[in-house]
Amino acid sequence: MALRSRPKLNAMPRRAGEPVTAPEIERKAPVPPSRLGKKQVAFFVDRETKLQLDRMALEEDRNLQALMLEACNLLFQSRGMARIADQKP
Repeated sequence: MALRSRPKLNAMPRRAGEPVTAPEIERKAPVPPSRLGKKQVAFFVDRETKLQLDRMALEEDRNLQALMLEACNLLFQSRGMARIADQKP
């Protein structure tokens, strides 16, 4: 099944009387060096879980990125896999 894509905002027809301008260039924010070659993994947790993670990060003076990498490594270790999650670029 093919997914239908939405038209881009700058490809939408203009209203009557609106001046015609040159096509807008799509601008993407530059990717920070720390994210080059990395993939995002997202999941949902309940409010209390998020608050506890935030509290833990604050108490340990770390960010959620560091906590989640530690969590991945502990999960890998518990399954007999290599602890390969790290923050190296």
